[in-house]
Amino acid sequence: MKKIFRGFTFIPLFALYSISLDAQSRDSVLTFQEVKARLIKKNLALLAAYYDIDIAKAGIIQARLWNNPYFVFNGDLYSNETNEYFHFRNQHLLQVEQTFSIAGKHTNTVKLARLGAEMAERQMEDVLRSLLYEAGNLYNDLASIQEKVHLFEQVMAGYEKLIEATKSQLEVGAISVTEAIRLESEYLAVKTESLSNRNEQEKTLSELRTLLRMPQDTVFRVEQRVPMVLPSLEVNSLMEEATASRPDLQLSRKNMDWQKRNLRLQRSLGVPDLKFAYQPRDRGSNYVRPYQGFNVEFSIPLFNRNQGEIKSAELNLTKSGLEFNQLENQVRNEVTSAYNRYINAKSGLVNYTPELLTRLNRLNESTNENFRKRNISLLQFIDQQRIYIQTNIQLIELRQQFLGTVNDLHFATGKTLIDF
Repeated sequence: MKKIFRGFTFIPLFALYSISLDAQSRDSVLTFQEVKARLIKKNLALLAAYYDIDIAKAGIIQARLWNNPYFVFNGDLYSNETNEYFHFRNQHLLQVEQTFSIAGKHTNTVKLARLGAEMAERQMEDVLRSLLYEAGNLYNDLASIQEKVHLFEQVMAGYEKLIEATKSQLEVGAISVTEAIRLESEYLAVKTESLSNRNEQEKTLSELRTLLRMPQDTVFRVEQRVPMVLPSLEVNSLMEEATASRPDLQLSRKNMDWQKRNLRLQRSLGVPDLKFAYQPRDRGSNYVRPYQGFNVEFSIPLFNRNQGEIKSAELNLTKSGLEFNQLENQVRNEVTSAYNRYINAKSGLVNYTPELLTRLNRLNESTNENFRKRNISLLQFIDQQRIYIQTNIQLIELRQQFLGTVNDLHFATGKTLIDF
């Protein structure tokens, strides 16, 4: 797909920052570009759509073929004169027949088949668009979940160190039993949330593996990465591009062309075919022995002039026009909605500056140290931990929302506008 860059605007540097994944190596990260490449190569639904194109092209080959000629042999089965069976010397007839389609039947059939192949190509492109949209959502969901899992692991590691330290403090009376229980209760609450995220991670990972045709035991990590440079987008331009290139709208447009051509075909089918026949030899069936003859045959369009199929084709053409107009209006509204959500999500990230995140991390570190030294109370420590978790989760979810709106924008326009 083409990438559209009409101008660039730099978003704040905070968009690049994500929670550090110290436990993972760079080689273990599956990028979204790699996901798209594997999807195109391995997904069975997409491979089946490719076969639909080949099947439609085979229909073009069939439509181009002319009618086969007929060979007729007529012979004397039994001769009363000679009391012989299969007495072909007494009477036999040879005849060659060929049917010719007129009124544009053959031409319309071939053009109809070509339109069918083009529709299969648009259908394949729409399948790919839908699969990329599904893959993008799963990828973003998995990245967000993995970021949360790692966040909770960091917080739980801090709690575990504190709980271990409080055991000795509890023995000497430096901390009350109530405070120790409250600290462990808060740790269990964080651990429960972490377990919920891990279960959600397994579910999303399974769906993504299925989409990419990966073995069930495949484990990988993904990354939640917001691009540093974003193109300058304009909603009216996006709408025009979507109406011109979105595959489902192109398919609907091709369907109108198909219905127009089908109407021409049905009208031509109301004209009878011509059959020409040549008898190179006829012995015994005519007054002239031997006889050579020439036949012309066609049906008389007295009752059946294909009126029903012509009427049906006219109605289908009208229907396809209404469906196209409805889909075109839907596309414009989808693009507008996706664009507005994209702008809102991008503006929501502005509040999370690098300075804020740096201060938050330092505050969390000092909070743990101060609590170990008993400079702050347990309630203050828990309150600071909750603020730290909540702020980071909000940032993770805002990034997920933003990347989700980018994915929605790609789906609505049918183009890759921003690589992530």
